Amino acid sequence: MQALRDKGYSVCGLDTRSRSTPTGDYRLIEGNILDKDASRRAMDGVDCIIHLAAVHRDDGIPTQMYFEVNERGTQTLLECASEMGIDKFLFYSSAAIYGLPGKATEGNIPHPATPYGASKLEAEAAVKAWTVDAPRRSAIIIRPAAIFGPENYANIYRLISKVADGKFRWVGKGDNIKSVAYVENLVAATLFLIDRMEPGVETYNYSDDPQLTLKQLVDLISEKAQVPAARFHIPFPVALLAGGMLDILGRLLRHNFDIKTSRLRKFRMHSEYPADRIRSLGFHQRFTLEKGIEKTVRWYLNTR
Repeated sequence: MQALRDKGYSVCGLDTRSRSTPTGDYRLIEGNILDKDASRRAMDGVDCIIHLAAVHRDDGIPTQMYFEVNERGTQTLLECASEMGIDKFLFYSSAAIYGLPGKATEGNIPHPATPYGASKLEAEAAVKAWTVDAPRRSAIIIRPAAIFGPENYANIYRLISKVADGKFRWVGKGDNIKSVAYVENLVAATLFLIDRMEPGVETYNYSDDPQLTLKQLVDLISEKAQVPAARFHIPFPVALLAGGMLDILGRLLRHNFDIKTSRLRKFRMHSEYPADRIRSLGFHQRFTLEKGIEKTVRWYLNTR
């Protein structure tokens, strides 16, 4: 939001809860993207929508809820945009739409392996259909890798917290690539693409370079946190057995344990999502991955 305001844009946010104090060039509507009335109020006077609301956690959310919010919520926003005469729509999808481990570019055929990835892919289809309905409409779909940065509490945050607190244990060799995206670089990429919107729909991966292996990423976090590099390894079958037991216990106790079989499998998965397409347009990431990790680790250590 602040980056948009710094460029001179007036911004209106739609959120399920208040996270900031509105000022002269920023207003906030509390509401849900499934609520057409709230969505219309948020779109009043708007000429471009940036949509990043989603259900994305992996802690026992019913499958249908992913589609209710991620797919139908996107469709609701698109319908309101049509009613309000808004022709520009930027949608944050996810690299989870690719599904299978390995390297994936924008040209790969998606095979989502989770309800989250499948719901995001359905939302992409809705965005594409919206642009077809009127040739003047412009849409951009961004598929970010794992996002990290100050005030982001997703998977990389959990990794940083375990490493910085000396609680990290290896499962596997760590030779799998893990594409990541520092949040300030992703914001810069978003602004770069908004300035280049044209009628139709364009899709872009986003991840930072270089593409690090998990071991390189963990070693970098250890260096910035000034803690010894992790050496203790747990055999994957043993970790998977423990994860399965905690999955069952978590369901019984309705508790979200950090260790899950889904997270263990994802941890070992090779997930490389190069952002060559946006770079071919002239985009250069603002911060190195090393600097992004340094800033995030510093924030974590100051706020834990």
